[in-house]
Amino acid sequence: MSDLQQALKLHRAGDLDGAEAAYRALLIENPDDTDALHLLGVVLHKRGDAARAEESIRDALMRDPECAQFHLSLGGVLMQQGRDDEAHAAFERALELDPNAPEAHALLGFVHARSGDLSAAEERFKIGRRAEADDPLLLLGLGNLYLARDQPDNALKFLARAAENKPEDASIQFSLGRAFFEQGNFAFADKAFENALRLDPAMSRARLFRGRVCVREKRLADAQAIYGDLLARNEQQFGALAGLGDVARHRGHVLRALKFYRRALAIEPNNPGAANACAWCLEQLGDLSGAAEFLSGALQRAPDADWVRTPLAGLLERLGRGEEAARVRAG
Repeated sequence: MSDLQQALKLHRAGDLDGAEAAYRALLIENPDDTDALHLLGVVLHKRGDAARAEESIRDALMRDPECAQFHLSLGGVLMQQGRDDEAHAAFERALELDPNAPEAHALLGFVHARSGDLSAAEERFKIGRRAEADDPLLLLGLGNLYLARDQPDNALKFLARAAENKPEDASIQFSLGRAFFEQGNFAFADKAFENALRLDPAMSRARLFRGRVCVREKRLADAQAIYGDLLARNEQQFGALAGLGDVARHRGHVLRALKFYRRALAIEPNNPGAANACAWCLEQLGDLSGAAEFLSGALQRAPDADWVRTPLAGLLERLGRGEEAARVRAG
């Protein structure tokens, strides 16, 4: 077994420290080893060191600019840094070099999805599937796209296949859990989120959704423990505070719920859901004017949140402000 193969073995086993040391040892002997430079960048990317990862992969590309995989890896690092235009160019270059690379089609689709262009993302995922119909990354992309469109049944068709083809992928397990959650299948959702956390213990989103599952299943003590743990870790602060508000609300503690919802709204002032939760609490406490004020502010900050109009108009009518309610309903 060559030194590079031994380094790859460490890499694939998840021993990132050992793999990094092995790649660096190879580069001491041969600074122009493009595979070692590229794979060192991949390890650094995995560890969250985007700047050094980019430097190492660009060094590999400088020596071998015609390698599609190097361009793909560079694009992934650029995406991590939010440099989506540069990532898009890197993925397009990878496709020029290898038009049938399913990963390039998938990553281009993810770039389109992040920009909000779901139609372009869907087209890219479908083009990629012509080359490799069961590629897990393409299936994940389509599943996430249908989740964004509030079509969990369609999402589940793709995500279940993705999980079958790549069961040890935390991101796929997380999206699978979301699809089950949106379907109302909370037991399966919880199992998928548990799998995601087993594969990636740092995935705080999966922890947050497990809390939401517990709330839906009325396991309020478990939910409270999960949300409290997230706050202690300084992770998913908005979701954890809103979740603690939900726990208090289910227990009938309206004032306590309002406290948590207000703290959540302070983190995301433009979130209409948090404003609506605050309004609900004030309505329960008999403060209709305060509730209307929360909803009116939410609509001003998020004009596209049309679902806020109906409860706001209802409050205004109860307050005797019929003309104002009519204007709200009319948009």
